[in-house]
Amino acid sequence: HMYVSNSGSTFLSHFLMDEESGALTAQPNIDMDGAPGALATDSKQRWLFACMRSQQEFVSYAIDRTSGGLERIGGVAAGSAPYIYCDDTDSYLLATYYGDGAVSVHGIDSEGALSAEKLQWIETDGHAHSIQTDRTNRFAFVPHTNPANAIYQFRFDAATGQLTANDPPLIQPETPEGPRHFVFHPSKDLLYSVNENGCTVSAHNFDPEKGTLASFQVISTLPTGTDMEGMSTAEIRITQDGKQLYASNRGHNTLAHFLVTDNGTLEEVGRYETEAVPRFFDIDPTGRFVYSVGQNTGRLVSYRIGDEGMLAKMDTYDVGETPLWIQFVKKA
Repeated sequence: HMYVSNSGSTFLSHFLMDEESGALTAQPNIDMDGAPGALATDSKQRWLFACMRSQQEFVSYAIDRTSGGLERIGGVAAGSAPYIYCDDTDSYLLATYYGDGAVSVHGIDSEGALSAEKLQWIETDGHAHSIQTDRTNRFAFVPHTNPANAIYQFRFDAATGQLTANDPPLIQPETPEGPRHFVFHPSKDLLYSVNENGCTVSAHNFDPEKGTLASFQVISTLPTGTDMEGMSTAEIRITQDGKQLYASNRGHNTLAHFLVTDNGTLEEVGRYETEAVPRFFDIDPTGRFVYSVGQNTGRLVSYRIGDEGMLAKMDTYDVGETPLWIQFVKKA
């Protein structure tokens, strides 16, 4: 199952994905109570969590993995969060708040319901954009775009759901790059952030004992000499083998492609045209296809990942208005 969250519509687009060909078959839209934003699932994909932007709620749904249908479990009051994330124990939903400049933690019970009250609310700085824990679930990072221009570093206690500031509590690029989203390397102690304002990707060494980052490379996602007016980046993904990395360019309307070398540095490969304003894209669970949605076009485009990570465009599909998230769920 593939769900596409459409922030300008009151439904999720629903597709079945053929794992061999990457082709999508449209299913009936899934009506929501309002305009959906960020999505997340637990590790077993029993529940889907959605930030309902229009109502400023977090809503949880039980997933029917056979049909792909969703049954509402319940909702709790929340702000408008650009990013939500389920920790590795499936016990906590972490979220960031762009306007409020904060992060929060909600509990998740055994039935997928969220705690009515936040377990924690931590003010950071304006434009808090995303949050994830590392593979040990002991540390969390929160990028902030400009003017904060920082990645906040936290320790995370999976027994209590508590976030505490690490030492140091944040790192900042030497120039106003504006970190937005990030990925961990699948097998090495590396973290890559896509930087919204600088149209760059930063490579960081990750200290797995201290839970801290140290940047060692910043590389542009745009061709040399590009006029930066109206340009920004949005999303970043890395292949399962850790050898190819992609980042989306809004305004330029391309997916930038980098080779991840053995020492973790990035080498530019090229760019691929995509739908206008690629706010979100993702690699499917098989690791063979990329899907990108155009915020301004209401369309989704698919690509096959070929030799050396090169993307070959396949098909284009209609979705809802202002798509901003893709979520995969393994069909039962």
